[in-house]
Amino acid sequence: MEMMAKARKGLSGIVPQGGLLFILLCLTVVLDVNAQAFAEKEVVITGVDKVGHDTMQLTGTLTYPTGVSGKVPAVILITGSGAQNRDEEIMGHRPFKVIAEYLSARGYAVLRCDDRGVGGSTGDIVHATVLDFATDVEYQLDYLKSMVEISIDPRRIFLFGHSEGATVAAIVASRRSDVAGVAMLGGAAVDGKTLLLQQNRTIFRLQGLADSLVERRLACMRELFNVCDTLTLGEGVDTVKTINLAFRPLFKKHSQGLNKEQKQQCGLTNVECYGWAVTVATPWMRMFLALNPADYITKMRCPLLALGGEKDCQVPAEENLRIISAICKQNNLPYNVILLTGINHLGQVCNTGAVDEYATLGQAPDDKVLESLVNWLDAH
Repeated sequence: MEMMAKARKGLSGIVPQGGLLFILLCLTVVLDVNAQAFAEKEVVITGVDKVGHDTMQLTGTLTYPTGVSGKVPAVILITGSGAQNRDEEIMGHRPFKVIAEYLSARGYAVLRCDDRGVGGSTGDIVHATVLDFATDVEYQLDYLKSMVEISIDPRRIFLFGHSEGATVAAIVASRRSDVAGVAMLGGAAVDGKTLLLQQNRTIFRLQGLADSLVERRLACMRELFNVCDTLTLGEGVDTVKTINLAFRPLFKKHSQGLNKEQKQQCGLTNVECYGWAVTVATPWMRMFLALNPADYITKMRCPLLALGGEKDCQVPAEENLRIISAICKQNNLPYNVILLTGINHLGQVCNTGAVDEYATLGQAPDDKVLESLVNWLDAH
């Protein structure tokens, strides 16, 4: 189905002076001169699931400009953590659909896929880690390079990663020399332990929690991470039970002297302890805690765009963008780092940046995020 980028429409009411009152409605259409026709195509990409030791398929959508001559550049969109569909659908928003259609109306082919185990995609997501997701993106990269029916320029295939997807993009670009560039929104540059400490500090302060309670939670988390490093989890062991028993003394220690309400406010309850145990028992979480995206950014040799929302509470932008800048300078990597004022983790214009705002806010991502992305792509 062929589409056109949506024109922006507005109504202006005019009330002429005089005895006769009438309202003339004028329809104003402002056309984006850069917009062009694009189409979309359902795709199925095959690969090998190294986790489940079986063949797998990734289902997705390719949007691409029509009526153009020559080879077109392409962008692969990479979702954040958790089981995500191709639109990265969250709280009523479909960020990847917005990005794909925006870019395709400006001359780019854009591929977005359901995560393994989501939608029509197969593959083991329960035991998969960020390294497996990187392999899945490599299958998508190879698919675009081998396309016959749509003329993709193999020298101009870019990766765009959101949140954990930024780490996936960096991993792929560190492995492959055929990535034209990497763009990130809300990407981290620190290991998972450090990121969780940054995230928890920001989120709990946004919720108005007293600094003394925030520090108790962070102190407990630091000790929890130290215990994670010492645990030996073999086959046949009740992993969750083992981890929970190891964590319980820490939660008891750091919640001492707090009443029930305070324990709940800063998440130092037995229920929270068990929740941590369940999460840490997964291969994904153990890899997340240990892996440092900076190790992969260092090995990249393609241009990098790092976008960070000033009010991002999930990946605090100033701290992470500063590290990305330092890495790129040290390694002579071409880069652009942009701190976006008033923008949250989903790329929305926001009030506080808190997660519970996401559902109530406007377009994700906002036009100024999209403009920053397309300007960088056009320049490269």
